[in-house]
Amino acid sequence: MNKLLSNEPIVVGGTAEEYWAGGEYHPTDLDLCLGLSPRDRKALVSVGLHKRGRHWTREDLPVAVEFPGPGDDIERTVSVRVGGVSILMISCEDLYLDRLRQATVSWPREDVSFDAALELALTNYTTLDWDYIRGRLGKMASRERRVGALMVAVSRRVRSRARRQSVALVAVTAPSD
Repeated sequence: MNKLLSNEPIVVGGTAEEYWAGGEYHPTDLDLCLGLSPRDRKALVSVGLHKRGRHWTREDLPVAVEFPGPGDDIERTVSVRVGGVSILMISCEDLYLDRLRQATVSWPREDVSFDAALELALTNYTTLDWDYIRGRLGKMASRERRVGALMVAVSRRVRSRARRQSVALVAVTAPSD
């Protein structure tokens, strides 16, 4: 896992969620974190993309491209090869934290962001770096007290549910004697 050091675009959002959770996702856009300079905008126009609202589109492309921001909250990325091309993907841990932050908006009601965090936790429970997540949550709680506290609460519920479901799954799939 790489610490974010480059200016390369980073795949985030639903596409990253599909990668990490392995679920079926039908993207309507490709989210890339990268601060766009005037030169970048000119390059996008030169390849036939047009800005419509927050998306860059082209008639012959099945999805739009969105640049939600520079990715300042992303600390870890992984390099992934897709179709022979190396791309940077947000780490599963940072994506989990992003989904937790989004889930605080409707907390305590569980919404699609809560479900996404739960899916990430379920499918990656044993490989997620929970110490890293705890550390990042602690930093967020000290920087943004209210949001950080809500993220901790959401994470507790997600992790507890993921742990229970993981144990139940192991019990169901364990060979009987």
